Amino acid sequence: MATITSKEIIDEIIAADGRYMGDPQVIKVVAYRNQFNGGEAWGIIYEGEDPMRYHNAPACHNPQTIWVHKSLVGGEDNGEK
Repeated sequence: MATITSKEIIDEIIAADGRYMGDPQVIKVVAYRNQFNGGEAWGIIYEGEDPMRYHNAPACHNPQTIWVHKSLVGGEDNGEK
């Protein structure tokens, strides 16, 4: 699990089908508001991690799945928007 605060990096990860500079495969991207300053942040979930991790975290307010790897959605290119 990793938190990203740059929308540009999130856009790169999604455009590259969940790959980013040698990191493990990303399977899900979740947008949320953090509890500390209400700022927008994005959580990335790697293969093998709990895909609901951000949805179940008290520090992540209003989590919304914005991208899911096609391996998790039956071969479709994207998940819920």
